Amino acid sequence: MVFGTSSYTHLAEVIFVGDPMCSWCYGFGPELFKLRAELKGVPFSMIMGGLRDGEIFDAEKLKNHLGYWQAVHDATGLPFDATALSQEAFNYTTEPACRAVVTVRALDSSKAYAAYAALQKAFYAEGRDITREEVIAEVIASIGFDIMAFSKMFRSDAMKKATAADKQKARTYGVSSFPTLIVIDKQGHLSQIRGYKKYEELIALIKR
Repeated sequence: MVFGTSSYTHLAEVIFVGDPMCSWCYGFGPELFKLRAELKGVPFSMIMGGLRDGEIFDAEKLKNHLGYWQAVHDATGLPFDATALSQEAFNYTTEPACRAVVTVRALDSSKAYAAYAALQKAFYAEGRDITREEVIAEVIASIGFDIMAFSKMFRSDAMKKATAADKQKARTYGVSSFPTLIVIDKQGHLSQIRGYKKYEELIALIKR
């Protein structure tokens, strides 16, 4: 279902708030890809919401979390590989992955979404541990960045502060769960579309 660009002349901006290590954000990826293509010409930006600051997984937490992954798989058909998550005493911190997207955004904002999607694929579909800097750097290099230049900026205090600022900005918008779309019209009115939704439902909500 395609309505054409003229259907969205009321929009000033659409902001996606998510996290590369949020399973429902991963499930939302194909719908978001189609939505971005449909809204071509409408300013689109991303805020990294910061899902987890760190949580050590034991057997019970792993079992529960894999249940969430199964629910996403059942809803979307997307592949999951639990290799990284199943490591002993895995520390589920999403700050490094979020900082990677923020760093790419600072280096070349046009590739921020590609970085986000590549990190999701690495963690969820390939079972790679994207809490580790060396893995993150390999993933970002795969989309065309110089690994040394990226790593230097990734480690900087400026990028750590920028990542924290993204998280705070999400909270300022009142976003506490992901994925969320913030839709801003040309009169400055904001609305939120929360949670996983199919492309057709998103279009119907945005076109109102």
